[in-house]
Amino acid sequence: MKLKLLLLIAVILSISMPSSAQLPLPTRTIGGTQFYYHEVQKKETLYSIAKKLGIDKSDIIKYNPNAAEKIKEGQFLFFPVSDFANLSNKAATQNAQADASTTAPTSFDHIVEKGETLYGIAKNYGISTEDIIKLNSNANSGIKEGQTLKIPQNAAMQQGQEIAAATETEVTPEDTTLIYVTIRPGDTLFSTAKRYNTSIDKLMELNPGISPQNFKSGEVIRVRPNYYTTITTERETTEFHTYEIKRGDTYFSIARNFNVSVNDLKAANPDMKKLKRGKTLYIPIKKTETVVVDPSMSGLLKDQLASNESPIIQEMYDSIHVFRDDNNINVALLLPFMLNNQLQSKQARLYTEFYKGFLLAVDTIRKNNTSKRINIFAYDTQDSQARVDSILNMPALAEMDMIFTPDDDNHIARIARYGTEHKIAVINSFSLKNDIYNDYSTLFQVNTPQNYMQAKLFDFFDDTFRGYEVVFINLESESEKEMIGELKAHLSAKDVNYTTIDINTSLQADTLNQALMQGKRYVIIPTSGSRNILIKSLDAIKNVKIDRYDISLCMLGHPEWATYTAEFGADFNRVDTYIYSRFFTRPDSPAVHNFDDTFHRWYGEYMIYAAPKFGLLGYDTGRYFLELFMRGKDYNNNFKYDGLQNCFDFDRVSNWSGFINKSVYFIHFTVFNTTETYIK
Repeated sequence: MKLKLLLLIAVILSISMPSSAQLPLPTRTIGGTQFYYHEVQKKETLYSIAKKLGIDKSDIIKYNPNAAEKIKEGQFLFFPVSDFANLSNKAATQNAQADASTTAPTSFDHIVEKGETLYGIAKNYGISTEDIIKLNSNANSGIKEGQTLKIPQNAAMQQGQEIAAATETEVTPEDTTLIYVTIRPGDTLFSTAKRYNTSIDKLMELNPGISPQNFKSGEVIRVRPNYYTTITTERETTEFHTYEIKRGDTYFSIARNFNVSVNDLKAANPDMKKLKRGKTLYIPIKKTETVVVDPSMSGLLKDQLASNESPIIQEMYDSIHVFRDDNNINVALLLPFMLNNQLQSKQARLYTEFYKGFLLAVDTIRKNNTSKRINIFAYDTQDSQARVDSILNMPALAEMDMIFTPDDDNHIARIARYGTEHKIAVINSFSLKNDIYNDYSTLFQVNTPQNYMQAKLFDFFDDTFRGYEVVFINLESESEKEMIGELKAHLSAKDVNYTTIDINTSLQADTLNQALMQGKRYVIIPTSGSRNILIKSLDAIKNVKIDRYDISLCMLGHPEWATYTAEFGADFNRVDTYIYSRFFTRPDSPAVHNFDDTFHRWYGEYMIYAAPKFGLLGYDTGRYFLELFMRGKDYNNNFKYDGLQNCFDFDRVSNWSGFINKSVYFIHFTVFNTTETYIK
């Protein structure tokens, strides 16, 4: 079945529909399909029959083509029940549209998910945190996973369009203002589209995160009421032709001549017990016709659209989400290689190393999968906005499947806007704190945002350190990590005791011993991620760990510590240390060693020491996204990936946002001199 989506300028149906709810006629089943039939009476004409049945004359001719020439007394006319039962005619449909009015909610429910913040939720809906607090006074003291917030309705347009507050409670036919709606239990795409006087594909276009398999109650979607798109599709229909029986005709010979089944032929002529020369036989000939309908208002496809599992809905989804169905994967890397500079900076060399790692990923993918051709286009942005704009103006860029961005926030925003406009995946592999993924549906944020990493840390902490006392080590000359304050608030909410030891120069074992009571379990947490705080506290923690057999002691460190393993790795093992991080390279990994060797063999050099290593980052992101596109060009078909240095688990923040990576490494340096890694 072909399907094509067209913007509705005027709602035009290619099928005339009867005015009555159903035709006042008997039925018979032919070929598994039910048909009304009417026997032509003396002096009846096409016009009088159409008027009697409340249909157009064209409806009669559509299914009974010979009737256009003439009809005669005793002749049968057929009409498919599916097209004439429970339908309104064209005029009634248009009147229904003109009279349509649905209630727009003045607020809607948002269920808080893990890692969400009040600021992030407000930004997602184009309102302020104060707007949310007005309806949810308890949110002023914090929000938690699973909490339901009342969100005031605000008609926030995406991608810089006009923002206007929704002041009316009724949506009139002229209203097409964007609103937010919480999916109710039992809602389907069809019922939601019908309730808001819009079309199913429009819902899916506004909410790239929903699909026929993913339309869940409690989630929020964007809706533009009274906004239509027609569907052009093909369906099988039956025409009834008349045939005058000739000498020697049999059911078999007639069926063969008209390419119909004998059973269908007999079902269409139940009163014809025996073929007689000169009598009229009705031939049910099946054919394919093109149908243009507005699915939200027409009952024509209602039965086929009522379920989200409908093949037609799946076709709509595929038409929207599968952008280029060919054997090419086109990748553009827009990075500041700074090739015009006589001497490249370290940052430019790191971007070049990323590109080299990416090429190794291409080589790996090509060895394992030859079904698609991978085309790589590398552009030097020269760290210039004008240069980025110039590259994006090249016609070739519109043919890309994915574009990798530099770490400049302005460049990312410009490329992300271009990617959304042209339905191109945009991958931000470098920037840590950029949050424009809320605004651009095709943007992938590779570095796990801080609030989501923090949420994973708190879950890990609750599971791993249940029953532990917490001791914070604070070096007064250094700023406390933002996460520490959040963790202290989390511990207080859980009624977990904690103590803070402030130090000026270095931590003394006696000072730490005094804070630790016999028979207890303790987790030590430095409040900074610096190398300096480790130097000033690690010896005392090691000594207490060795001397105090009456307690259980371990340490929780920070992402920066993943880069200190060469210097402090053995001490981490002695203290029984846990670290959380966005990236981690297993020191004993054969795959990593093989990559190092391959990189050196290909390029005659070793990777630059950096955290993370850009060659590995290029390889891991290349492997993931190339494999994702090998599986098909639907961004929603993500999968989990554990690479040489990076782990990925992408998900949308909302049904209309881009994607963020929610994966976090947890590394355990055990007292048995082993290193264990977990991905949460």
